[in-house]
Amino acid sequence: MPVRRVVGALAGAAVVLALLSSPATGLGPGDDAAAVRDIYLVVLRQAPLSIYRGGLEGYAATAPVASGRFDAARPEVAGYRSYLLREQAKLLADIGSPRRLYAYTTALNGFAAALTFTQVKQLRSRPDVVAVELDRTAHLDAVPASGDLGAGGADGAWKAVGGPASAGEGIVIGVVDSGVWPENPSFAGIPTDADMLRKHYPEFTGACLGGERWSPESCNAKVIAARYFVRGFGAGNVAAADYLSPRDGSGHGSHTAATAAGNPGVDVTIDQQDFGQLSGIAPAAAVAIYKACWVAPDPDDDGCTTADTVKAIDQAVSDGVDVLNYSASTPDTAPTDVVELAFLNAASAGVFVATSAGDTGSEVRSVAHPSPWVATVGASSHQPYQGAVRLGNGRSYVGAMLFDEHVASTQLTYAADVPAPGVSERRAALCFAGSLDARAVGSAIVVCDRGVTARLDKSVAVAQAGGAAMVLANRTRASTEADFHAVPTVHVTAADGRAIKAYIRSSPRPTAALDGAASDATDGPRVADFSARGPADGTDGDLVKPDLTAPGVSVLAAVAPPSNFGHLWDVYSGTSMAAPHVAGLAALLQARHPTWSPAAIKSAMSTSATTLADSGPWAQGAGDVNPRRAVDPGLVYDAGRAQWLRYLSGYGVAAHPHQAMRSLTGTELNSPAISIGELIAKEQVERAVTNVSSDPESYVARIDAPPGIEVSVSPASFTLAPGDTQKFTVAFSARTAARYQHFAVGSLTWKGSSDHSVRSPLVVRPELVRAPVEAFGAGRRGSLRISERAGVTGKIRTSVVGLVGASSSETVLEPGGFTPVDPRPSASTAVETFTVPTHTAVLRLDLQAESPRDDLDMFVYRDQTLVASADSDTADERLTLDDPRPGDYTAYVNAATSATGDTTSSRLTTWVVPFGDAGTAAAGPNPVTVTGDRPFDLMVSWSGLDEHQRWFGYLDYRGSDQRTYLTIN
Repeated sequence: MPVRRVVGALAGAAVVLALLSSPATGLGPGDDAAAVRDIYLVVLRQAPLSIYRGGLEGYAATAPVASGRFDAARPEVAGYRSYLLREQAKLLADIGSPRRLYAYTTALNGFAAALTFTQVKQLRSRPDVVAVELDRTAHLDAVPASGDLGAGGADGAWKAVGGPASAGEGIVIGVVDSGVWPENPSFAGIPTDADMLRKHYPEFTGACLGGERWSPESCNAKVIAARYFVRGFGAGNVAAADYLSPRDGSGHGSHTAATAAGNPGVDVTIDQQDFGQLSGIAPAAAVAIYKACWVAPDPDDDGCTTADTVKAIDQAVSDGVDVLNYSASTPDTAPTDVVELAFLNAASAGVFVATSAGDTGSEVRSVAHPSPWVATVGASSHQPYQGAVRLGNGRSYVGAMLFDEHVASTQLTYAADVPAPGVSERRAALCFAGSLDARAVGSAIVVCDRGVTARLDKSVAVAQAGGAAMVLANRTRASTEADFHAVPTVHVTAADGRAIKAYIRSSPRPTAALDGAASDATDGPRVADFSARGPADGTDGDLVKPDLTAPGVSVLAAVAPPSNFGHLWDVYSGTSMAAPHVAGLAALLQARHPTWSPAAIKSAMSTSATTLADSGPWAQGAGDVNPRRAVDPGLVYDAGRAQWLRYLSGYGVAAHPHQAMRSLTGTELNSPAISIGELIAKEQVERAVTNVSSDPESYVARIDAPPGIEVSVSPASFTLAPGDTQKFTVAFSARTAARYQHFAVGSLTWKGSSDHSVRSPLVVRPELVRAPVEAFGAGRRGSLRISERAGVTGKIRTSVVGLVGASSSETVLEPGGFTPVDPRPSASTAVETFTVPTHTAVLRLDLQAESPRDDLDMFVYRDQTLVASADSDTADERLTLDDPRPGDYTAYVNAATSATGDTTSSRLTTWVVPFGDAGTAAAGPNPVTVTGDRPFDLMVSWSGLDEHQRWFGYLDYRGSDQRTYLTIN
C-alpha cells in the first residue's frame, strides 16, 4: 500500500494547483468534453539522446564520447531521435491523442501535453513511463537592488589559466533565463558565421532564432546562439514590456549571463559615476541564450514554467553546451522532479549545472534544487560598495552605499518624528509614499525603517519630501544592500540603526553627514539573510545543500534598460546572482581541465572554498567559492551517473525496473561533504579521492570532530601519484554527551605535502532510537512487541498518543475520472468532510478497496485547497499528516478503474488524533534501559476498545522526532 506522510506545516504547499490550463483535443476513457485539462510533463523510460549508449537493434549510441560535448549533427542522432518521436506518438495515440506542446528527446525522453486526470492515471500505470508531473512556475531568485569575485588580479584564477583571454576559452555556457540585451558592451563581439562557430566550438550546433526586436544577426562571437520557449507560459500571458524573442524584458537574464561570461574590462558608468571596469568570471567563454522565463502583466505571475524550462534544457544539451546556469527555483523541489531529471541527464552527458538555492531566507528546509548532480549555490554578501553616516557626536557607522557621494553635515531626523498630517508614526517610519511632512523634513537626512515597502520606494518618499539623503535601517538581523536610490543612501544594520535613532532621541539638535568613500575592512563575506537554508526537504539530512556560496548581494552586471530606469547596468541581489559566478568558474575550470567530470569540478570548488564564520553548512555548504584555489585543488571526489541512479532508486525511480539495484543514501554518495542525518550510535562512511595535480603528493588527515562525536579516518595518511585514487573510511560514534536530535558540525581536511588543503564539512545528527514506522494489532484487548535499535546508552521514555477509535464509511463507486483542480462528488467520487481542531497531533486517512485489482485514489483539501493526495495505480491508499493545520477538511475518494468494469467497493477510515494519552493503551517498560547500537523491545498493550471501530495513535519517544504509528483493527 502506498503511504504518503505529509508534515502539517508544509501541507498547504504539498501540491501546487494554481497553474496554466489549456484545451486539449483528446479524451481518455472515462473523460467527457468538459473535463479539465492541465499541462503535464511525461518522462519515458527509454534513454534520451544524451545518455543512449546503444542496445537497440539498428540504432547506434548517441551519447557523447568521454570529455566531448553532445553532437546533434552526428548521423546516428537523427535516426534515434526519430525512433523516440515515433514511440512518443504511439503512446499519445493510446490515450486519445491529446495536444502536445513539446517533445523532449535529448536531456529527457518525453513530452509536455494538455491532459485530463484520467489520462494522467493511464500514463502513471504504464511501465514505460517514469514520471508524470503537473506543470508549474518557478520564479527567478533575485530582487533588483561586483566585481569579478576576485577571479582577476595577481593572485586570482585568471593568472593560473593564462589571463582573461584564456578564461573559459572554447567553452559554451548555456543560460536558461529571461533572455539577453545584446547591445550591452558585456556582450559585444564580432559577427560570426557557421564556419567560424564550427572552428571555435566543434560539435556545437546551436542557432540564433529571430523574433520580436531580434534577428539572427543579433548573435555574435560572444552570444553565439539564442532561442526562446513560450508554449508553456503562453504567448497571451506575456506582458507588453517583454519580447517574444530571446531579447530580455526584465534584465535578469542579461545580469546572469554577464556575470558568468561578460566581456573583460568593460567600462561602467551609471548616472555619471564611474564604477571602473567589469568582467565576467569566464570572459573568454561564449554564451548561448535559452529564454524560458517571462514577464507577466501581474508580477506575481512572472516566471518560468516547467514545460518551457525543460524544453530549454533539452535544446541546450542538444546544441552542445558545456555549462548550464539556471537561476530560478520553486520551494518544494525534489530529485525526482522533471527539471531535476533533465539536469541528471545533462550532467551524465558531461554538462556542469549551476542552480540557485532560492531566496526563501533563513527558514530551514527551504533550499531548492536538492539533487547531488547539480551545484546548488547560496548567496554571500561581499559588500563591495560602502559608505558611512557620520553623526554629530563623532560616531560613524559604515553600511552599504552604491555611489561615492558626500552629503555635508545637516539635520538628522527619524521618519517617525515627521509624519505628514493624518499619517501614523508607524507608516511614516517605513517611509511610505506621501507619508512624510515636507515642511518638517526640510533638507534633513532622514532615517527610514526597512520593511513592508520596497527599499527604492523609501528613498523616493524622502526625495519627494525634500530630504537631502536617507539612512535605511534594518529592523532585524539581515543583510545590507547597495541600491540605486533617489537620494544618497547608506543602508545600515539593525544594531547601527538603533544606535543612530538613540542619538536622535538624546540630542537636542542631531546632525549627520554621509561619506561615500568610507569602508569597513572587517566587514567580510557572510551568508545573505535571504539565501535559502538546508537541509533539503525529503533528504533526511543525508546530503549537504546548498553545496557552496558565491557573491549574491549588490552584484553589478548588465541589465535590460527599459525595465531598469534606462540603465545598461544595475545591482541585483539574490541567489540568482550567485549561481552564475559558479557557472563561470565551472567554464574556467573546464577549459583548464577538459577531462574533469561535472562532479570533479564541483568537488574542486567545494574543497577549496573559504569557510564563512557566521553560519554552518546548512547555510553555506562547503563555504564561499575561492576561484584561485579551485583551479588547483589537489584532490577531487568524483561521482557520476551510476551513483546518481542508485540514489534515485531510493526515491522509487528506477532506470531499469527489472534490474536489481541497491539504493544509495546521500551519505553514501562520493561527495566532498559527509552528512549523516540519523546517526544510530555509530556508522562508517566510505569515500574515494583522486589526485588531479601533476605530481605525486602525500596527504595526512586533520579532523575537527563535531561536538559530541568521535571521528576516525582509515587510512589516516597516504601518498598518491597523479591520476591515482585512494579509498578511505570515516568512522563516526556518538558519545553520551552528544546533543541528540541536533546537527553537530566539524570538518575533515587532507593536508598535502605540496600545500594542498582539501576540506570537507562533517555534519552529524545523533538519534536516540531507530523505530519502525508502522505497527499493527487486532482485538478488543491485546499487546504487540515492537523491536527497535538504540542510538544511546541509557534510558528512553515513551508514551502513547491516542488510541482514538473511528468507524469506516463504505463507498460503492462507478469507475470514472476526477479533476483535482475542480473536485466534485459524482457517481465515481465520494466525499467525506471533517474538522481538524487545534492541537491535533496527527491526521490519518486509510482507504481499503474490496478488490486488490481496482484502482482507487484519495485527495484531501483544507478550506478548499488541496493539501495531500494518494493517487498511485494500486487499490489501497493511505495518507498521514503530522501536526496538521486546523480547519475544515474534505476527503474525496475516486474510483479510477475497476478490474471488472463494474462498480468498486471500499471503506475509508479517518482518525483525528489529539496530543495526549487517551488512556486506551500503554507501552512498557517505561523507561526502557538501552545500550547504544543494540536492539531492544517494547510492549504496547491495549484494552477496552470498541470492537466495532478501528483504532489509531502512535508511540512517541521522548527527546526524538521518531514515531511508530499504531493501528488496531
